[in-house]
Amino acid sequence: MTAPRSPTQGRVLLQTVCAAGIGGTFQFGYNLSIINAPTAHIQEFTNQTWQVRTGQPPPDHLILVTWSLIVSLYPLGGLFGALLAGPLAVVLGRKKSLLVNNVFVVAAAILFGFSHRAGSFEMIMLGRLLVGVSAGVSMSIQPMYLGESAPKEFRGAVAMTSAIFTALGIVMGQVVGLR
Repeated sequence: MTAPRSPTQGRVLLQTVCAAGIGGTFQFGYNLSIINAPTAHIQEFTNQTWQVRTGQPPPDHLILVTWSLIVSLYPLGGLFGALLAGPLAVVLGRKKSLLVNNVFVVAAAILFGFSHRAGSFEMIMLGRLLVGVSAGVSMSIQPMYLGESAPKEFRGAVAMTSAIFTALGIVMGQVVGLR
């Protein structure tokens, strides 16, 4: 027979699930769906940046290729992150890996934030790659961490929170993208 759980243990578990979910799989879902909203702005920025650099408008195919790269670097980063997750979890442990993973998101946010000032659409590309790495790491390590943190009787429910936070991130990305 197991000892009864205190309300404090339940609150700690809920806070752990929410923190890991918002910091991990929610961001994956959000970044997966939000890319459609700023399409015109990013393409216009790429256009302007190219014109400032070269003095001529970019060829149409270049804008399409650049946009395709910006979109596709996210899943490529996810692949790199998923490959990095195993060794990272073994060396640092699950909790520290999730904390270190935030470095990728912060670096990406800095790149996104300063890309316009620097006049560099390449910074957006690198930022998307880094956000993808973060998503790959969190999608791999977060379920392990939560599964190991939860009491036996709650493991199934806690493991499902990764999917729930991913879905919430996708919905939030769609809502934010509405005009």
